[in-house]
Amino acid sequence: MQTFFKIPLYLFLIGLVITSCKSKKVIPNEKDISEKSTTFLLKALGQNKVEAEWLTAKAKINYKDDNEKIKFTSYIRMRKDSVIWFVIKKAGVEAIRTQITTDSVYIINRQAKEYAIKDLNIFVEKYNMPSSFEAIQTMLLGNVIYLTNLKPDTEIKNNQHHLYVEKDNVRAEYWMNGTTFKLNEMQFSDIRNDQTFRMTFEDYKELEDEQFFSYFRNLNVSGKNTNNIDMDIKLSDIKINEPKNIRFEIPKRYKKVD
Repeated sequence: MQTFFKIPLYLFLIGLVITSCKSKKVIPNEKDISEKSTTFLLKALGQNKVEAEWLTAKAKINYKDDNEKIKFTSYIRMRKDSVIWFVIKKAGVEAIRTQITTDSVYIINRQAKEYAIKDLNIFVEKYNMPSSFEAIQTMLLGNVIYLTNLKPDTEIKNNQHHLYVEKDNVRAEYWMNGTTFKLNEMQFSDIRNDQTFRMTFEDYKELEDEQFFSYFRNLNVSGKNTNNIDMDIKLSDIKINEPKNIRFEIPKRYKKVD
């Protein structure tokens, strides 16, 4: 994995569409948790997977890094395996509009009257964040990203089911609620460069189709020689499988930037 680099904030916000008021976690007592096999836990994660052809949501986001703090609201729309669209508003005014397709990222900066078109691998090049559309879509839905074709080890740790596996100097870890088996946290650590990407999931609520969705998220990037980033996301107005119009038009007067 490469080193994290700092780029202008509006580009970083693209990756954070998939990323709360920090609510208190309810973790069962260790005595209530019994050992489960890896096969059982992986099956439980699969059964808790959110499936949606369409997703719309509103997100209130608190962003903080080593240099600044900022609050903003984002409106999100996703069509499965096709497009992720979101608008960022500050003080009620649209600042950024972004569209992510299966191979590219399109950004309109309303304030600067500029736009940019980037290859989707910008996420891995700049932040070591997952670069495939599928991975970004998976995180937005609150589902698990796995290291391919590896069977993790399991243990009970901090009153949760802890799954962990390592490959090519990358350690992947997953924490599951001890009784509901819902995903509490997933973390990917670049051992060689001492860098970590972590997401937590809280406040699960049932959607209309009996699926459970995490309404509170935290995304954290930290490590050596890295601009440490922490982001809280409070999601609301979640709707799935309701087709929505997705409009993305670049004004002719806007200037293209690299």
